[in-house]
Amino acid sequence: MERNSAFKLQIEQLATANLIDDAHNLTLVRDTGTGKTHLDIALGVAVEHQEKRVRFFNAVDLVNLLELEKQQDKTGVMVRKLIQMDTVILDELGISTIPKIRWCIAVSFNQPTL
Repeated sequence: MERNSAFKLQIEQLATANLIDDAHNLTLVRDTGTGKTHLDIALGVAVEHQEKRVRFFNAVDLVNLLELEKQQDKTGVMVRKLIQMDTVILDELGISTIPKIRWCIAVSFNQPTL
């Protein structure tokens, strides 16, 4: 019970803190069905309430969008939109999607793959 209370307090602090202004990254790691997506959405809403720009993506969907851009010779359009955001929230960011996202972003900026 104490662990859940501590977690709840941390989330409440994140929703009101200067997480965005201080340029922090946040990774939520918990078991399936524990509310990570719900918290991602709630934190996104908190960011909007601070009058910041936010985009939310399922990581696989973002990879698919980036790959589609490349196929349509529109590479970099989405990345240019994303860098205009104050916050980008990636949900379902599994270990298998990280290399693919890095590759897509590198291609979008015509950089060598990381």
